[in-house]
Order: sequence, then structure tokens, then C-alpha cells
Amino acid sequence: TTGANAFSTGFCRGAAQTSVAADGCRQDQNGIEYGVRIGADKRYGNFVIGALVEGSRSEAKDSVTAFSTTPANYVFTRELDYAVSARARAGYTPGGGILFYGTGGASYGRIDNSFRTTNGANAFTGRNGKDWSWGWQAGGGVEAKIAPNMSIGLEYLYNTYTNDDYVVNVSRGTAPATNPFLLAGGQTDMR
Repeated sequence: TTGANAFSTGFCRGAAQTSVAADGCRQDQNGIEYGVRIGADKRYGNFVIGALVEGSRSEAKDSVTAFSTTPANYVFTRELDYAVSARARAGYTPGGGILFYGTGGASYGRIDNSFRTTNGANAFTGRNGKDWSWGWQAGGGVEAKIAPNMSIGLEYLYNTYTNDDYVVNVSRGTAPATNPFLLAGGQTDMR
């Protein structure tokens, strides 16, 4: 009621260890990604142009936490479950055996959103949500030819997805009417 910031204790990357901000957060789980890809390349002298389609599964998690003065934590977590991607690539092979390339294209991924909190007074709805989202990928790599139609390589690939429609609605529950989440129309949406 005095205009104080209920989240003045702060935020952190990762999932909260306790309801107190000073105890910090666990780091995100950077998991492996595996998949299947099929594509074709065409060589023009020392230049190579190609395209591919890929289906992948990821084990990575991304969390962010807000801490309130009550004290309580509010943890949003998202996981990229599956993705289907289409990319072009272009590269240069100076001696014919090793290819240096850049790649980029569109991706469509299924993102699993979840929410948890130590706030037992308010009611929270929309806690879990699976959603398909568009995104893009870009990266580069190096490939060495080991047989006429086979190569081995190393690739760095950056992925990003537009995933901003997951909302958690906070309503009264057992909290008093003066609860900070209730001051603006009786409810608040957390994103």
C-alpha cells in the first residue's frame, strides 16, 4: 500500500535453492542435444552450397527466479523438448578435403514451460504449458571428408525461440485483500 517494491530482494538466473534470495540459485542444466539430419551439398570449385532438414531432442533447462520480501520464490523454467529445423549452408574448401562453413535457417520447437513457488498464500493458475514456438538458428563448423559420401565434423549452432506467451495468473487464494498481487484489479499476471 505504500508503493514498496515486493520484489526488492532481487532476481537470479537459475532455480532458487530456498525462498531466501541470499541463498542463491542453482545454475541452469546445460544438457546434450541429439538428432537426425538429412541434406545435400553441391560443390562449385572450392565453394560448397547446401541445405538440410533436422529433427532434434534437447536435455537443456533454462530457469529464472524472482524473490519477494515475504520471503518467497517464484521460479519459471522452460525446456526445449523437440525441434524441427531447416537450414542453408555455404562454405569454402581450400584443398578439397576440409570444409569450413556457415549455416542458418528457421526452427520450430516444442517448449515445456513450468512454474513453482514457495508462496502458499496466493493461488496460481497456468502452471504448466507445452507450446510450439518459431525460432531461428545460426552457426558454423568444419567438416573433413572420410569417404566419397561421408564426412565427420564439429559444429557450433546458436538456437533462439520466441516463447513469450506463457502466463501465470496470481489470484487471492488465502491472502488478505492488501496482498501486493491483488492491488491492481484483484489479480496479477506473471510472465
